[in-house]
Amino acid sequence: MHIQVHNMFMRYKKEVKDKVRSFRQQGFSLGQISQKIDVPRTTIRTWIKDIILSKKQTETLKERVQENLQKGRIKFQKIQGDKRERNEKRLMRSGISEIGQLSPRDFLIAGASLYWAEGFKNRHEHRLGFCNSDPYMVKFYIYWLEKHLSITKNQLVARLTLNYLYKDEVNEIQSFWAQQIGISLTQFTKPFFQTSKWKKQYNTNNYHGVLRIHVKDSLDRLLKMKGWIEGLKMLK
Repeated sequence: MHIQVHNMFMRYKKEVKDKVRSFRQQGFSLGQISQKIDVPRTTIRTWIKDIILSKKQTETLKERVQENLQKGRIKFQKIQGDKRERNEKRLMRSGISEIGQLSPRDFLIAGASLYWAEGFKNRHEHRLGFCNSDPYMVKFYIYWLEKHLSITKNQLVARLTLNYLYKDEVNEIQSFWAQQIGISLTQFTKPFFQTSKWKKQYNTNNYHGVLRIHVKDSLDRLLKMKGWIEGLKMLK
């Protein structure tokens, strides 16, 4: 056994050992030296055990260890981030595939469920009303109105709810929504302003307020909608 260990150490040339000792004196850790020279840590430890680092060398060693740890954390975070991104894309593709083409019944339930969540259901309402801040959701709702209830866009009345901080940007925001859903600016009524101050800081670069959509002369359709919602309530 003694001969085997002795031979293991002897297979490295003197310049290799000298490089290892030089790196150690420069403040490199065992792991860093092992990566640079491709020598096992156990062997490196044997070669440098007599080296006593100065205070400055010790500080350098600590700094390099911390730097190496930070690089390791960054690498790990990137690996985890890439893994999450791949998983998100996989699940996104799976979700799109599972939705696929909606049958007429699927389409009816999708619209009724959306109205159940975001539509106006007050007993004093006399027309279909819906509000949301998500342009995609609003566009889906209007598409549903057109395809399932044969409602045309000229029957729509729009109204913005905005924070009072945006009172000078009404025209720009109304133009945004008009373009998004394909209606005329003349179909917007006077906006409503919220006067409460925001308690948190929000990213307001994409702020477009909340859009309310009413359908003219739609009492019968509203009553039908309430019936669809009652039907959903009875599902078990």
